[in-house]
Amino acid sequence: MPEEKKGLTWFRLILLQVVVGCLLIGICAYSFRIPVDEVHIVPPQQDGREMFAGVPMRVDVTYPGLGTISIDDPKELLKLKASFADLLAGGKQQPQSKQPRLLLTGSIAYLDQEDVPFQIETNAFRFGAESVNSLNVSADIRKLQSMLIDKTLTSATVGTAIEAADNEVYSLRQGELTPLSPEERVTLTSQVRSAIRVIDFSHFDFLAEQPDAHYVVQLADSGGAKKHWLHVDRYNNAYFVVFDLLDETNQRAYFKLNAS
Repeated sequence: MPEEKKGLTWFRLILLQVVVGCLLIGICAYSFRIPVDEVHIVPPQQDGREMFAGVPMRVDVTYPGLGTISIDDPKELLKLKASFADLLAGGKQQPQSKQPRLLLTGSIAYLDQEDVPFQIETNAFRFGAESVNSLNVSADIRKLQSMLIDKTLTSATVGTAIEAADNEVYSLRQGELTPLSPEERVTLTSQVRSAIRVIDFSHFDFLAEQPDAHYVVQLADSGGAKKHWLHVDRYNNAYFVVFDLLDETNQRAYFKLNAS
């Protein structure tokens, strides 16, 4: 009888230790619980930074008066995505009273998320509901705007602007604007559309001279509030230089006329 009582006591002691051990393990597991994989559903009005988790498929950029271009090259999309993310991470929102001279708008399209709109002006960048315009990112904003303007000023977009019936096209001679005749306008449209974009223009030594011809395209996007002029200079009857006076980045596009 004493041996049975002794064995029962040891059994109770072991059982008590097991119970206490389980309690301690449970407490520790609750206090220091290990995170497990969770599925997050992105809400429609999500934070702009969260949107960068998506896979960009296309970036559309709209230039006022010239239309919209699409960028779908994977390397360029990743570069744009990184630029957008860096601007939002490094910039701050500050009061801004001046209206933009030239405002580019667009959207970034994702494979697995909703498209996100953006706006770029000389000193401000808006992505979705977030906006930054602080001094520490102003140079990067101008660089981004200049790059997108460069991609938008193509022979196709400029040629379409010259041809569009809503736009007025003039020849500037000795300070006077003279409307182009229908025949002159058709010829200029054809020349610009067939021109070849020139990337390396460092060897050009004629840009300091007066152009052979200076054309002005009044874009019909201003709504009467202000005039929007696109300038097309022709040099040596062989090259076109296109620029927009509203563009504070001073971006210029260079084209070589197709001689054929």
